[in-house]
Amino acid sequence: MAENRNGLKDGLWDENSVYDYVVNTMKAYADAMVPHSPDLAELYGRIQFYGAVESYTAEYLIMSLDSYPTPFAVAAAELLNMAAKQYLMEKGEDPDLPKDSGGLYFSKLSQEDRLKIVDRISSPNGIIYIPAGLTMKQEDIVPVMSALNRLTMMGYYSEWSGYGSTRFMSPDKRILEYRPIGWEQVGYPGPSKGYRIAGAFNFAQKK
Repeated sequence: MAENRNGLKDGLWDENSVYDYVVNTMKAYADAMVPHSPDLAELYGRIQFYGAVESYTAEYLIMSLDSYPTPFAVAAAELLNMAAKQYLMEKGEDPDLPKDSGGLYFSKLSQEDRLKIVDRISSPNGIIYIPAGLTMKQEDIVPVMSALNRLTMMGYYSEWSGYGSTRFMSPDKRILEYRPIGWEQVGYPGPSKGYRIAGAFNFAQKK
Protein backbone atom coordinates (compact mmCIF):
# COMPACT_ATOMS: atom_id res chain seq x y z
CA MET A 1 0.00 0.00 0.00
CA ALA A 2 3.01 2.28 -0.11
CA GLU A 3 1.75 3.61 -3.43
CA ASN A 4 -1.25 5.04 -1.57
CA ARG A 5 0.86 7.20 0.72
CA ASN A 6 0.24 10.17 -1.54
CA GLY A 7 -3.34 9.95 -0.32
CA LEU A 8 -2.41 10.69 3.28
CA LYS A 9 -4.41 13.41 5.00
CA ASP A 10 -3.07 14.74 8.31
CA GLY A 11 -1.10 11.54 8.77
CA LEU A 12 -4.12 9.29 8.11
CA TRP A 13 -4.98 7.18 5.10
CA ASP A 14 -7.34 8.73 2.60
CA GLU A 15 -10.41 6.53 3.04
CA ASN A 16 -11.25 6.67 -0.66
CA SER A 17 -7.78 5.43 -1.64
CA VAL A 18 -7.92 2.56 0.83
CA TYR A 19 -11.45 1.66 -0.26
CA ASP A 20 -10.48 1.53 -3.94
CA TYR A 21 -7.34 -0.45 -3.10
CA VAL A 22 -9.25 -3.12 -1.18
CA VAL A 23 -12.28 -3.31 -3.50
CA ASN A 24 -10.23 -3.64 -6.69
CA THR A 25 -7.94 -6.24 -5.15
CA MET A 26 -10.88 -8.30 -3.92
CA LYS A 27 -12.56 -8.04 -7.32
CA ALA A 28 -9.40 -9.42 -8.92
CA TYR A 29 -9.27 -12.23 -6.37
CA ALA A 30 -12.95 -13.16 -6.76
CA ASP A 31 -12.63 -13.02 -10.55
CA ALA A 32 -9.66 -15.40 -10.39
CA MET A 33 -11.60 -17.87 -8.26
CA VAL A 34 -14.88 -17.75 -10.24
CA PRO A 35 -14.19 -16.16 -13.64
CA HIS A 36 -16.47 -15.65 -16.60
CA SER A 37 -17.25 -18.90 -18.41
CA PRO A 38 -17.98 -18.22 -22.10
CA ASP A 39 -17.52 -21.89 -23.01
CA LEU A 40 -20.13 -22.99 -20.48
CA ALA A 41 -22.46 -20.24 -21.67
CA GLU A 42 -22.21 -21.53 -25.22
CA LEU A 43 -23.13 -25.02 -24.09
CA TYR A 44 -25.70 -24.37 -21.36
CA GLY A 45 -27.02 -20.86 -21.83
CA ARG A 46 -26.07 -17.28 -21.04
CA ILE A 47 -26.62 -17.61 -17.30
CA GLN A 48 -23.50 -19.78 -17.12
CA PHE A 49 -21.33 -16.93 -18.44
CA TYR A 50 -21.43 -14.83 -15.28
CA GLY A 51 -18.78 -15.01 -12.60
CA ALA A 52 -18.04 -13.62 -9.16
CA VAL A 53 -17.77 -10.00 -10.29
CA GLU A 54 -21.43 -9.87 -11.35
CA SER A 55 -22.49 -11.49 -8.07
CA TYR A 56 -20.90 -8.75 -5.91
CA THR A 57 -18.67 -11.40 -4.34
CA ALA A 58 -15.88 -8.89 -3.67
CA GLU A 59 -18.26 -6.85 -1.51
CA TYR A 60 -19.23 -9.98 0.38
CA LEU A 61 -15.55 -10.76 0.98
CA ILE A 62 -14.82 -7.31 2.39
CA MET A 63 -17.90 -7.26 4.59
CA SER A 64 -17.15 -10.74 5.94
CA LEU A 65 -13.43 -10.16 6.51
CA ASP A 66 -14.15 -6.96 8.38
CA SER A 67 -16.77 -8.66 10.57
CA TYR A 68 -14.07 -10.57 12.44
CA PRO A 69 -12.99 -9.30 15.90
CA THR A 70 -9.89 -7.99 14.13
CA PRO A 71 -10.93 -6.69 10.68
CA PHE A 72 -8.46 -7.79 8.04
CA ALA A 73 -9.82 -6.91 4.61
CA VAL A 74 -7.01 -4.37 4.18
CA ALA A 75 -4.44 -6.90 5.39
CA ALA A 76 -5.72 -9.50 2.93
CA ALA A 77 -5.49 -7.02 0.05
CA GLU A 78 -1.97 -6.04 1.07
CA LEU A 79 -0.92 -9.68 1.27
CA LEU A 80 -2.11 -10.38 -2.27
CA ASN A 81 -0.54 -7.26 -3.75
CA MET A 82 2.83 -7.67 -2.07
CA ALA A 83 2.96 -11.32 -3.13
CA ALA A 84 2.13 -10.27 -6.70
CA LYS A 85 4.86 -7.62 -6.72
CA GLN A 86 7.46 -10.08 -5.51
CA TYR A 87 6.26 -12.61 -8.07
CA LEU A 88 6.82 -10.10 -10.88
CA MET A 89 10.30 -9.30 -9.59
CA GLU A 90 11.24 -12.97 -9.41
CA LYS A 91 10.10 -13.44 -13.02
CA GLY A 92 12.43 -10.64 -14.05
CA GLU A 93 9.58 -8.36 -15.07
CA ASP A 94 9.31 -4.68 -14.24
CA PRO A 95 7.23 -4.52 -11.04
CA ASP A 96 6.85 -0.75 -11.11
CA LEU A 97 3.35 0.53 -11.73
CA PRO A 98 2.15 4.01 -12.70
CA LYS A 99 1.88 6.34 -9.71
CA ASP A 100 -1.89 6.51 -10.06
CA SER A 101 -2.30 2.70 -9.98
CA GLY A 102 -2.62 2.58 -6.19
CA GLY A 103 -0.29 -0.40 -5.86
CA LEU A 104 -2.72 -2.87 -7.42
CA TYR A 105 -0.14 -5.48 -8.43
CA PHE A 106 -2.50 -8.41 -8.02
CA SER A 107 -5.00 -6.88 -10.47
CA LYS A 108 -2.22 -6.46 -13.02
CA LEU A 109 -1.68 -10.21 -13.29
CA SER A 110 -3.50 -12.65 -15.53
CA GLN A 111 -5.96 -15.06 -13.99
CA GLU A 112 -3.40 -17.87 -14.28
CA ASP A 113 -0.74 -15.85 -12.47
CA ARG A 114 -3.20 -14.77 -9.76
CA LEU A 115 -3.93 -18.41 -9.04
CA LYS A 116 -0.20 -19.10 -8.87
CA ILE A 117 0.10 -16.35 -6.26
CA VAL A 118 -2.68 -17.85 -4.17
CA ASP A 119 -1.09 -21.28 -4.46
CA ARG A 120 2.29 -19.95 -3.40
CA ILE A 121 0.89 -18.20 -0.35
CA SER A 122 -1.09 -21.24 0.78
CA SER A 123 -0.51 -24.92 0.16
CA PRO A 124 -1.68 -28.26 1.59
CA ASN A 125 1.45 -28.29 3.73
CA GLY A 126 0.74 -24.87 5.18
CA ILE A 127 2.09 -21.42 4.47
CA ILE A 128 5.30 -21.74 2.51
CA TYR A 129 5.64 -18.31 0.96
CA ILE A 130 5.52 -14.98 2.76
CA PRO A 131 6.10 -11.86 0.64
CA ALA A 132 9.19 -9.87 1.55
CA GLY A 133 8.40 -6.78 3.56
CA LEU A 134 5.04 -8.01 4.81
CA THR A 135 4.49 -7.13 8.46
CA MET A 136 2.07 -10.00 9.01
CA LYS A 137 3.35 -13.10 10.78
CA GLN A 138 2.94 -16.62 9.48
CA GLU A 139 0.20 -17.40 11.98
CA ASP A 140 -1.70 -14.30 10.80
CA ILE A 141 -1.68 -15.38 7.16
CA VAL A 142 -3.23 -18.80 7.73
CA PRO A 143 -6.72 -17.55 8.69
CA VAL A 144 -6.64 -14.84 6.00
CA MET A 145 -6.10 -17.21 3.09
CA SER A 146 -8.41 -19.95 4.35
CA ALA A 147 -11.14 -17.37 4.95
CA LEU A 148 -10.72 -15.85 1.48
CA ASN A 149 -11.13 -19.20 -0.25
CA ARG A 150 -14.12 -20.22 1.84
CA LEU A 151 -15.90 -16.89 1.77
CA THR A 152 -15.58 -16.55 -2.00
CA MET A 153 -17.63 -19.69 -2.53
CA MET A 154 -20.09 -18.75 0.21
CA GLY A 155 -20.64 -15.32 -1.30
CA TYR A 156 -21.02 -16.61 -4.84
CA TYR A 157 -23.41 -19.48 -4.20
CA SER A 158 -25.39 -17.95 -1.36
CA GLU A 159 -28.34 -15.57 -1.62
CA TRP A 160 -26.02 -12.54 -1.38
CA SER A 161 -26.31 -11.35 -4.98
CA GLY A 162 -30.10 -11.71 -4.89
CA TYR A 163 -30.43 -9.13 -2.13
CA GLY A 164 -29.71 -6.41 -4.67
CA SER A 165 -30.10 -2.92 -3.23
CA THR A 166 -30.82 -4.31 0.25
CA ARG A 167 -27.59 -6.31 0.60
CA PHE A 168 -25.89 -3.75 2.84
CA MET A 169 -28.84 -3.46 5.19
CA SER A 170 -28.99 -5.37 8.46
CA PRO A 171 -29.87 -9.07 7.94
CA ASP A 172 -33.42 -8.62 9.22
CA LYS A 173 -34.11 -5.98 6.57
CA ARG A 174 -32.65 -7.73 3.54
CA ILE A 175 -35.05 -9.14 0.98
CA LEU A 176 -34.49 -11.25 -2.11
CA GLU A 177 -35.13 -8.88 -4.99
CA TYR A 178 -34.31 -11.54 -7.58
CA ARG A 179 -32.92 -15.05 -7.78
CA PRO A 180 -29.15 -15.17 -7.20
CA ILE A 181 -26.97 -15.98 -10.20
CA GLY A 182 -25.35 -18.94 -8.45
CA TRP A 183 -28.75 -20.48 -7.72
CA GLU A 184 -29.76 -20.21 -11.36
CA GLN A 185 -26.49 -21.74 -12.55
CA VAL A 186 -26.78 -24.88 -10.41
CA GLY A 187 -30.56 -25.17 -10.59
CA TYR A 188 -31.12 -24.62 -6.87
CA PRO A 189 -34.86 -24.04 -6.32
CA GLY A 190 -34.37 -21.92 -3.21
CA PRO A 191 -34.93 -22.61 0.49
CA SER A 192 -38.00 -24.51 1.54
CA LYS A 193 -40.49 -22.75 3.79
CA GLY A 194 -40.86 -25.93 5.78
CA TYR A 195 -43.31 -28.78 6.06
CA ARG A 196 -45.74 -29.89 8.73
CA ILE A 197 -44.18 -33.38 8.71
CA ALA A 198 -40.75 -34.70 7.82
CA GLY A 199 -40.67 -35.38 4.12
CA ALA A 200 -37.16 -36.73 3.68
CA PHE A 201 -37.57 -40.17 5.23
CA ASN A 202 -40.49 -42.33 6.30
CA PHE A 203 -39.31 -43.83 9.60
CA ALA A 204 -42.56 -45.70 10.21
CA GLN A 205 -42.33 -47.44 6.84
CA LYS A 206 -38.70 -48.31 7.47
CA LYS A 207 -39.70 -50.22 10.60
